[in-house]
Amino acid sequence: MKPSLAHWLVRHFTDAGDNVLDPLGGVGTVAFEASLLGRFAFTCDLSPFASTVARAKLAPPSSAQIMRELDAFADDLMNVELDAEDYADAEFGLNARVSEYYHEDTLSEVLKARRILAGHDLSPSRNFIKACLLHILHGNRPYALSRISHPITPFNPSGPFEYRSVMEKLRTRCHRLMGLDWPADFIPGTSWFSDFRELPRLLSEPVNAIICSPPFPGMRFDRPNWLRMWFCGWVAKDFQKTSLGFLERQQGKSLAVYDEFFKVCSEVTAIGAPVIIHVGGSKAYDMVEKLSAIGSRFLRHRSTIAENVAHIEKHGIKDKGSTTEHILLVFERVA
Repeated sequence: MKPSLAHWLVRHFTDAGDNVLDPLGGVGTVAFEASLLGRFAFTCDLSPFASTVARAKLAPPSSAQIMRELDAFADDLMNVELDAEDYADAEFGLNARVSEYYHEDTLSEVLKARRILAGHDLSPSRNFIKACLLHILHGNRPYALSRISHPITPFNPSGPFEYRSVMEKLRTRCHRLMGLDWPADFIPGTSWFSDFRELPRLLSEPVNAIICSPPFPGMRFDRPNWLRMWFCGWVAKDFQKTSLGFLERQQGKSLAVYDEFFKVCSEVTAIGAPVIIHVGGSKAYDMVEKLSAIGSRFLRHRSTIAENVAHIEKHGIKDKGSTTEHILLVFERVA
């Protein structure tokens, strides 16, 4: 979901001070817009990469905390001793090996940082450092640690092997973000590294709205984000087996998984709360009718809003996917 749409949905369907939840939160787009608009935002995702970024957006440390954490991280980086297993991990890759993305000295620093930042129970300041490092892990501009590669999907790298200092690039990234001004209405939010099924246990009170965008048909987010997932600790077996627990994989076999999803939505929302689902419609695989039927077993289906995007300029790209419409399914918790 684009930030502009997330912003509009939060502003239109909720009020300042409301609790807003995205149970399929990704990198926190909806939750971040809710925080910016003075709502109490909650989000969760099973991707270690996505949940790290979402948490950094929703709980940004102060500039002083970031500066202290950068110094502490630099000290930790100097004290890590790599072993053969670390370098063996760098031979993994889905289109090229990790080791092919970096100068040998940069690779050593990346491997040390990966070791230091392992796990999901990092402090807010250290999690922020991790999110910043994930941003610069690869790309096609001078900010990136890698050889030339796409900034979103790590395609096979090209260009010379040039040493790029992890700490130098990381400090530049952090200093740029430290210069941002937060709106007075901003309320820090909560991001969990968790499956949506855990939300009844995680939430302490009902939410006033759910706004989310389930995975579009055919999407598999671990693959285009494989290098960042690797940095977060994934290895080959995770792409093969752990990913089977992701909703995008499960819905490819059966939409019955949405019985669980809408049941959770009904359990965690307050009476009268809207539940808004953003769906991509296509001729190849239309989820709208089926999700409307499944959702209506647990919630009242109030309306369906459709925007045709087939006419939008393709900018010379012949294949921009199968999506022809953006559709909003609007439900309501009634009992």
